[in-house]
Amino acid sequence: MFHPTAYNIQVVQNLVDEGLLSLDGYHVLGVYHKQEAYDYTQAEAYLESQHNTLVSLRAIQADLRPDNLFGENPATLSFRNLFEGSQGALFMGGPDIPPAVYNEAVHLLTSVTDPYRHYVEISYLFHLLGGSQDATWEPYLEQNRNYLVSGICLGMQSMNVATGGTMIQDIPTELYGIWNAEEVLALPADQMHRNYNDKLNTGCEGPTSYHFHHVKLEKRDLLTKGIGYRSKSAPIVLSSHHQAIEALGSGWQVAATSMDEKIIEAIAHLKYPHVFGVQFHPEKPGLFDPSIEHPQSCNSTINFQEVIKNTDSYTFHSAYWIQLGAILQKNR
Repeated sequence: MFHPTAYNIQVVQNLVDEGLLSLDGYHVLGVYHKQEAYDYTQAEAYLESQHNTLVSLRAIQADLRPDNLFGENPATLSFRNLFEGSQGALFMGGPDIPPAVYNEAVHLLTSVTDPYRHYVEISYLFHLLGGSQDATWEPYLEQNRNYLVSGICLGMQSMNVATGGTMIQDIPTELYGIWNAEEVLALPADQMHRNYNDKLNTGCEGPTSYHFHHVKLEKRDLLTKGIGYRSKSAPIVLSSHHQAIEALGSGWQVAATSMDEKIIEAIAHLKYPHVFGVQFHPEKPGLFDPSIEHPQSCNSTINFQEVIKNTDSYTFHSAYWIQLGAILQKNR
């Protein structure tokens, strides 16, 4: 698992404890770059306080820059060792990717806060999957085509950029021509991809940035065939992002879109059967813990599980993790 913050470790442990993610026989190695912005002593302290032996941490210290990510570089030996010692890699949500990595200028609403996190994750993904940046590179997955690679939100975006894809840097301004929060909040729910109430400076506790909307699933992907979900259904998913995939990198097919088909909501690899990513957030604890309430605005709260309980959308979120665990158990 990359970016193993105390929160992300807790998220994975919760999924295991809920019986949704089977990691029997596995140890989780949390991987990060030494120059990431996050203070990993917090993660170490959390592991110690919880007596957690499922997870350990490993730092990579290598000179990574936008111009050396896509090919052999100072982290290649570490990446090879990681690949040979694991059966899969999980990439979590997070902040905006530096546009220099995909050869674009910086949009005024792009906020790059943790460049080394992106450098290490995108470079490892290139090593795993290859990309249009160097057609001569032999992807590591050629030696193990059953290797699992899954990405959530930023994780999926990183998978795309690593293989030569590009990004929409701000959905409201670039796709809808909207520059203020009030107009975004007036859009139909299925055209909103995060909750913009936090932009209104109302002086109350910060509302959650998460928002529910429907997605349209393709028939051929693991999200339908793999977990048995009906492609004609349009599950409600939990979303929080202002960026999205623009051009697909090499080797991908679209697995799900927004209802207006402007946003790619999931991708699956054409060559490697266990490589896929989703733009939404199936990992949030509130989806599975009915006791968690989030502020939605100054005058309202939202219980994520309440929105989807007793529906096939709840089954969809649960089945995502059950399928990941099943792949890992098959790879043992």
